[in-house]
Amino acid sequence: MSKRAERIKDNISILTVLNRYRYDVYEGGGEQQFRCNLHGDGTDNAPSARVYPESQSWFCFACGKARDAISTVMEVEGLDFSLACKKLEMEYGLPVWEY
Repeated sequence: MSKRAERIKDNISILTVLNRYRYDVYEGGGEQQFRCNLHGDGTDNAPSARVYPESQSWFCFACGKARDAISTVMEVEGLDFSLACKKLEMEYGLPVWEY
């Protein structure tokens, strides 16, 4: 993982990012779960995604994909890695990473 990605992961909660994109994360059966709209036709009849706050990630069992804050922004917004990082940095008050 790049230092930039590590800094984002360390400073921006995955739950905050999911909330920003209006994913309704709730406690169910001892797990934090929600409906993922990133697979199929964009609808999910039952919660297919689980949040793992300890690793700042989530996994959708329907998509078969693990995601973090950056990959979530990349996929939802259609951005590349660098632009997704910049969006997160600007939105959550981190200095924009300069090379």
